[in-house]
Amino acid sequence: MSEPKANPLAGVIASVMSLKENNAKVFYGVVAGVVGVVLVLTMLGGNEKVLPSSAPKNLAVGQKYTLQSPNAAAEDGEQTIIRLVATPGAIAAFDDDENKTEECRKFPEGTHVTVLDKQDAFGKKDVFAKVQIDEEMCNGTIGWVLAVNL
Repeated sequence: MSEPKANPLAGVIASVMSLKENNAKVFYGVVAGVVGVVLVLTMLGGNEKVLPSSAPKNLAVGQKYTLQSPNAAAEDGEQTIIRLVATPGAIAAFDDDENKTEECRKFPEGTHVTVLDKQDAFGKKDVFAKVQIDEEMCNGTIGWVLAVNL
């Protein structure tokens, strides 16, 4: 007669249960370590989605463009507004203080402009554009916008 084969899984389970009963702190420390390693591997691996980035704009001085706002979503019934600033990259571009009395600084999408100059920044080409408004009562107003807004 042949002897029954020992189940290796049963031996591992018996060893783990023995460790739990004899030294609970080590048992729970090992369990926490295994869970931590699994969590780290889960966060580091897997199907990582690469966020799309905008392609660099090839702006041409003297060319006509329309203002657009691809990175903003308007509220229901509202139109997205692009603000011209005095210097490229000015933090004031994002300061929407209602008490300011600057006329001809905020324009809706679709406003026609002409590029007068462009500026590189952050190691990227043509990040800012100096534009002139080509329509309505603000015709001739000059200011800077992000190139992505053209």
